[in-house]
Amino acid sequence: MSVEEEIQQEQEPVQEPVKPERPRRKFVKIITNKYFIVTFIFAVIVLFVDRNNLIRWAGDYIEVLRQERVMRQYTRDIDELDRKLDQLTSDRDSLEKFAREEYYFHREDEEVFIVD
Repeated sequence: MSVEEEIQQEQEPVQEPVKPERPRRKFVKIITNKYFIVTFIFAVIVLFVDRNNLIRWAGDYIEVLRQERVMRQYTRDIDELDRKLDQLTSDRDSLEKFAREEYYFHREDEEVFIVD
C-alpha cells in the first residue's frame, strides 16, 4: 500500500452497515406519531361515539330503503284497486259477479251452496 492510499483511507469516514429497520419498530413509530393518534381518536369519535355516527347512518339508510319498498308495494296495490273499482263501476255484470263471489249475494229464487 502506498502512502497516498493510506491517507485516502484515513480521510474517508468509515461507514457502518445500515441495519434495516424492523417492521415492529416501524409499526410502533407510526402508532406513536401524534398525527396518527389525533386522526385515530377523531375517527373513533365520528364512527362510534358521536350521536350521528356512521353506524346509525347505515341503519337509517337501510330503514329508508325498506320504507321505499313498502311505498312501492302500496302504490301497486292502490293502482290495482283503482283498476278494479273502474271495472266494477263501469260494468253492471262485473259488479254482480263481484257481489256474488265476494259477499255471496243471490237472487230470491236462487239457492247458494258454499263449498270450501
